Amino acid sequence: MRGTKFFVLRMKDLIKIGAIALAAVVLIVLALVLLIPSGDRNRETPQAPGTELFVPGTYSSTIILNNKPVEVRVMVSESEILYVYMTDMTDVQRVFFPLFEPRMQDLAQEVLSGQTTYFSPSTDYPVTTDILHRAVKAALEMAALDN
Repeated sequence: MRGTKFFVLRMKDLIKIGAIALAAVVLIVLALVLLIPSGDRNRETPQAPGTELFVPGTYSSTIILNNKPVEVRVMVSESEILYVYMTDMTDVQRVFFPLFEPRMQDLAQEVLSGQTTYFSPSTDYPVTTDILHRAVKAALEMAALDN
């Protein structure tokens, strides 16, 4: 004989199941927010080929490390950023500021690959990255056509 079977849940069990389900939903939403790149809303739109953005040349911005100037230089053509590099760093500055050269290389790679400074710099060594990022931006502002 097959009849209707009743399944009885206690209120305590329902509360546990609800809390676990809510925690699972929160974790899934959190994982989606953190793992899916949202893109940078400030990112410049790509320019059409042949559009002039810069006055060709090499532009520099100075940062002071240990009371001595270091040049951050940006070389541009009419439509693209060609090189980003740092010059005039002394041996003493290299010893006291060992992160500047590797961070500059990473920053240069990001600028050259994206052809923009509108990106979120790495959170590793934020002070060093911020100093270099501002110097690159300042040099690119000098190279911009609208100056």
